[in-house]
Amino acid sequence: MNPLSPFTYYRRHKGQALLLLVLISSLTLGVTTMVRLTDVVFDSMRFPFHYLTRMSRLLPSAAPDIDWQSRLSTSGAMGSNIVAQIRAHPDVAAVLPENGLYVGVPMGMVVPATVLGVTEADLPVVMEACDLRLKEGRLISPRTSEIVLSEEIARALDLTIGDHASYEINADYYRTMATELTLVGILESVPSDAGPEVQAGFVSYEYLDSHELYQPRATNWIILPRPGGRIAVNDFVSDLIAQNTGAPSPYLQTFEGEMEVLVFGEVQQGIGVVFGFLDGLAAVAAALVVGIVHRIAITHRLPELGLLHAAGYSKRSLVRRLVLEIAVIASVGWAIGLLCEYAFAFLLSKTFFAAQGLSMNVVDPKLLLYTLPTPLVVVAWINVSVRRTLNHLDPVAIIERGKLGMEETGDRRKKAGNKKQRKERSSPRPLSSWTFVLRHRRRSILLLAAVGLMVLGVALPRFLNTVQNDSMLPLYLSYATHATIISPGFTYREIPTDVVAQIRAHSAVAHTIPVKALSMVTNVPMYGELAPMPVYAVREQDLPILLDIYGLRLGEGDMVQPRSDQIVLTSALARNRNLDVGSMIGYPVNERDGMPTELTVVGLLESTRPALVERAGYDVPPMPRWVGFASYEYVDSHERYAGTPTHMLVIPVEGRNSEVETWLRETIASPRVEIETLSTGYRRWQGLVQISQTIADIGIVILTVAAGLALAILNYIFFTQRHDEFGTLHAVGHSRATLLTRALRESVSITAIAWLVGAAICIAGVLCLQTFIYTPVGTSVDLANPTPWLFTLPIPLAVVAASAGTIAWALSRLDPVAVIERR
Repeated sequence: MNPLSPFTYYRRHKGQALLLLVLISSLTLGVTTMVRLTDVVFDSMRFPFHYLTRMSRLLPSAAPDIDWQSRLSTSGAMGSNIVAQIRAHPDVAAVLPENGLYVGVPMGMVVPATVLGVTEADLPVVMEACDLRLKEGRLISPRTSEIVLSEEIARALDLTIGDHASYEINADYYRTMATELTLVGILESVPSDAGPEVQAGFVSYEYLDSHELYQPRATNWIILPRPGGRIAVNDFVSDLIAQNTGAPSPYLQTFEGEMEVLVFGEVQQGIGVVFGFLDGLAAVAAALVVGIVHRIAITHRLPELGLLHAAGYSKRSLVRRLVLEIAVIASVGWAIGLLCEYAFAFLLSKTFFAAQGLSMNVVDPKLLLYTLPTPLVVVAWINVSVRRTLNHLDPVAIIERGKLGMEETGDRRKKAGNKKQRKERSSPRPLSSWTFVLRHRRRSILLLAAVGLMVLGVALPRFLNTVQNDSMLPLYLSYATHATIISPGFTYREIPTDVVAQIRAHSAVAHTIPVKALSMVTNVPMYGELAPMPVYAVREQDLPILLDIYGLRLGEGDMVQPRSDQIVLTSALARNRNLDVGSMIGYPVNERDGMPTELTVVGLLESTRPALVERAGYDVPPMPRWVGFASYEYVDSHERYAGTPTHMLVIPVEGRNSEVETWLRETIASPRVEIETLSTGYRRWQGLVQISQTIADIGIVILTVAAGLALAILNYIFFTQRHDEFGTLHAVGHSRATLLTRALRESVSITAIAWLVGAAICIAGVLCLQTFIYTPVGTSVDLANPTPWLFTLPIPLAVVAASAGTIAWALSRLDPVAVIERR
């Protein structure tokens, strides 16, 4: 047996090695799980566009719709000369007509998946281009109400061969299907180097083009490039569109363009910053706890180290040995945590994600970047700590007395010794819970720092997640609090006139206001300009009605003049975009705004009501109202806004909101119109919140368990060093129950103070973020929200509970006579 081998030490100190392994592997598991689940969510939002890695789609209009899903089909005519020029390009293999639908795939929120409407002759060509083949059933027949879907989509929708899909069956999943479509075939993806696996569906072009319920029908064009020519074709078509002087201008749908519109890269960069911060906290916390445990171990190994040094081993070689011991533990713990996460991911991919039609890259090399800080920081910290300790190593003193260094001599050392002696004079309350804490300040400070850091690491990310979720609330509820938004259905550009007449005739409807739907992006804290929200162009006579309904008044500037390129915004929305009176929005000032021309901000509106949601039944924090109004007459007459959909705001009679919402949902809802009420907007927001919270909570729970376990065992290690003290107290008559109560008082006191310190640091950090990040974009942190604090409670509770159990077990085996006899 090699006495200098790290494994010799592990065999003799199994408990300590196991503690460090569990700590490092748990932290690795928690951080990796959060990163992976976030990547899965983003991948699920990308998969509807994977087919665009094999082709491009040319839509007849680039109308600034606020919902990117509606760009899957638009109305209007496209110049034949543009299509002819595209066909003549040498890198174009084919240009095929298309007029498809989409299905909503449930993934916490409903994600649209493309169903391409192609002709009988074009179907095999498009399937080959998408690397899809028939797995089960048969392909669609022309002019029939049939559909085929990728197996992942069919599984997520719980569809099998022979099942039906329509708006009447499920309005959320099949809201573009005005008739009943029968699933006749299931497709599978063929492995290919051309790009990611494609998940799509197909329906008959002829059936949609001839059925009256799908009219008016737009014809889009699928552009199939030759191998290696997709980028060149996209550039050519983009230049061709830029030269087009007609209105409306066609829209080229490409994979790169959709990813830019959805700004996945920027969002993931922002999330990466948050995860990097959390990863750093986890690494520092792990290094601190491991450093405490290792330092305690070194104090017990001073005789061993002194003998080795006296026998000729240099301090450098001893440092290498001690660091190697921790490096092996950190590496093994890191590997165990990573393997556990991979096993967990494999289990999820075969169960939950498979049922949802999602795929997961189980062995994702990017995850390694987030797991490396923990073992590296631990090893670096131990290296510094060991060097500092062994710099004072005196092998002769250790051999003679078992002390670290030689006896202190001289007046300075004597003065320091007298000062220390005065500090440790007899206490009037030797059994007080604070006596040991005050006598061992360094140890107590380390424990305080460890618990406080763990609390900070759990609470702060939860606060950040809460703020991100709350910042999205005005996007969904600002207009819906006092109006129901009626939008054209998927295949329509206008609300059918019979629907408008039916709504206006209802006795509970006070106003029906036609509006043109534009959009502008808003700033999400830490991510930048990401989330689009609607702004409506309204008629001159309707603007005062809406201002009164929403409780708004002009605070600065002027109102919008009819037929002018002007817009008014609430001051909260203007502050979010750093706008003022005279600022410009829209294209080309900001290409992400859904406005093809520049609009000038001429006025800022102030709210006369403090809360965004004033109706009962919605548990949301008070938030500012984000709305904006432009000129309906300007948008309706401008050629660049041709094809802009007309929506309608339905204002109910006061006190009859629920009645109108129920009637619209039960009577008016159909594939011809979309209905957005306060309840539907709130559910959409909740669906988004649920996804992000679930991702954050899974990782935070794992980190909380690791933190509670590590700190509880650390507290127990501190107790085991006090056997002599507790043995003596037991020998002079103090019962085990009394000693246990005293030990628990100490543990509760330190843990409570540490929790308060961590909470104070967290609050200070949140206030700094609010001052420099959140307030400038018009959002705020709700420090009164109890949820983030509830996630921190398991840490002190685990410390106290584990301390109670382990200390009680240790006291039950305590032999006071053996302690007195120094056995």
